[in-house]
Amino acid sequence: MAEDALATALAIAAKTLGLGSEAILSCEPIKHGLTNESWLVRTKRDDVVIRISNAAEQALQIDRESEALVLAAVAEAGIGPEVVLCDPAQRVLITRYLGDTWTEADAVQEDNIQRLGQLFRRLHRVPPPAGVRRVELNDTLEGYFRTLQERGVQPALITKSLRDRALQVALKLRENSAATLCHNDVHHLNVTDDGALRLIDWEYAGVGQRLFDLASVCVYHQYDKLQREQLLGAYTSLTELTTWHRLELACWLFDYVRELWMAVRESGG
Repeated sequence: MAEDALATALAIAAKTLGLGSEAILSCEPIKHGLTNESWLVRTKRDDVVIRISNAAEQALQIDRESEALVLAAVAEAGIGPEVVLCDPAQRVLITRYLGDTWTEADAVQEDNIQRLGQLFRRLHRVPPPAGVRRVELNDTLEGYFRTLQERGVQPALITKSLRDRALQVALKLRENSAATLCHNDVHHLNVTDDGALRLIDWEYAGVGQRLFDLASVCVYHQYDKLQREQLLGAYTSLTELTTWHRLELACWLFDYVRELWMAVRESGG
């Protein structure tokens, strides 16, 4: 199977880049996510990343058509990679290679937390393209609840009390909050840094809640109170207790949604 996948990646690279096999210097598997197979292809002319989706998008709430629109917008804004080929029907994406991603240690450095806050601010000012999906957190929750129930999975994390709390938090985050273009899955393996920060792996992006976006990096890297305050301070001049409280709610909800996602995937997603 691994050899077949490698052959497929090489064939896609050669066809898309208009190269003969002799022009491809190497093709190495890389791992940026749990829902795809990816390869770093180095050629005499260029380095690209080829991603082939291997997951059931509907169950995991992935919209490849929307992702394609987001990728074009963030590439133009200098926040995401340049797109070479995006073919949602074939589940194939090719982007320019941006270099190595961060390490976990990079993500918790004080200067980098400040830079992340500034990057989130830039991202949330990018006008969302027409046709990009809206990420309504209550719909996300209900979708995962429904999938788990349909599969006969009743884990402890979908008790009535947890479901009710999650839905209440989702509604609270939406109150008096302008929706913006969000990545929704920011962690060290999705950050590249050549002096300027950029993000990769935009499959969960959409028009959604800004603080939920910030919550992703807080939860993944277990930011403490001071680190969360640093991120929030670099992102916005608002320092009211209500803003801090909303970020804490967003962190709780992001962690809960992540657990639901894992349950769906492990149940056959």
